[in-house]
Amino acid sequence: MAAVAKQVAPIVTKCFSSQRVGVVVSAGKMDRAVKVRVADQEWNKKFRKHFPSHQTHLVRDPNNSLVEGDVVRITSGYRTSKAIHHVVTSIVAPFGEPVENRPPVLSQTQLDELRVKQRLLKDVRSAEKGRDVSVRRLAIAKKQGLQIPTLEEAMEGLRVHEEVEKGRKEAHRGQGGQAKTAKERRLEQGKKTKAEASAESEVKEARTQTA
Repeated sequence: MAAVAKQVAPIVTKCFSSQRVGVVVSAGKMDRAVKVRVADQEWNKKFRKHFPSHQTHLVRDPNNSLVEGDVVRITSGYRTSKAIHHVVTSIVAPFGEPVENRPPVLSQTQLDELRVKQRLLKDVRSAEKGRDVSVRRLAIAKKQGLQIPTLEEAMEGLRVHEEVEKGRKEAHRGQGGQAKTAKERRLEQGKKTKAEASAESEVKEARTQTA
């Protein structure tokens, strides 16, 4: 009886994924995210048949490579936030500027390699703090022949990542002004509520009476 080969535990759990082709309908309004419209079908209960329809997905664009009108291939299974579960893996037909003049679009293999690299960098920092899961995962990665980064590389990568994120936020503020609360906007404009104005007038009257 042949021995059953032992399965190698993956460093990063790979989710079930599927690929679809769609058109970019909104780009440049969000940092590293675009809206892609994908052809679909909708069931009509009255006529009991399918009719053409579409779905719109919020898709991750890691390098801000896409523009409106691009025909792209998106892949599911790469959840980066509550609303983003897809990532662009290739440009099928560019619209406007050629692909050669844009930032490169990462393929599915490159995305998987990047996820493993980022996971190992996090594990090196966590293993230094004594996290058992990270220590075991690093041991598995070493057996698989993967290159384990040093602690200096992991800390340098964290510092570079923080600087890049800070630069992105400063360069792409988006609708940050709308995210402020009503109180913050009122304080910036120097306006006061009725309660604040009445309290201030009462304090002034009290000061004049005691004077």
